[in-house]
Amino acid sequence: MTGRLANRFFFAQHGLAVDKSIDAERPLSQEGIAQTKAIAEHLRTAGVNISKILHSGKLRAQQTADIFASILAVDDVTAVNGFSPNDDVRQTKLQLTEEDALYIGHLPHLDKLVSLLLSGDEVGGVLLFQNSAVICIETDDSSTKSSGYSIRWYLNHELLAH
Repeated sequence: MTGRLANRFFFAQHGLAVDKSIDAERPLSQEGIAQTKAIAEHLRTAGVNISKILHSGKLRAQQTADIFASILAVDDVTAVNGFSPNDDVRQTKLQLTEEDALYIGHLPHLDKLVSLLLSGDEVGGVLLFQNSAVICIETDDSSTKSSGYSIRWYLNHELLAH
């Protein structure tokens, strides 16, 4: 990176949800709530600045967004199209206009989207997403990478346990 400020985007998979056989709406489980709170607290303590939170609108993503918003003191939380499990990642990429925003979604969509951003190919497998985990990706116009995006950091609940 040069001396220019990079544009940062944050992506998270929703927290661990109950099985659809228990509740078709798939709300967060108690473990999912606890893991999401722990990740959000770590981000707050580290001083990570999130400007707004966008989510798929599904209950588990909305609950995850609400936990992050509460702990990180983010007032702007919005459901958006394009972040559901099977949405077209090339269309979603065009929606990434909010710098310092946290986008909360689902697999396989997030896997494909992050792979597309980092490698130019949506085949997936660039990152092993985990529930409630957050990845920070940054870009700037002076990047020498063909995709223009790089991983700044990745935080999951397993790292917090150590």
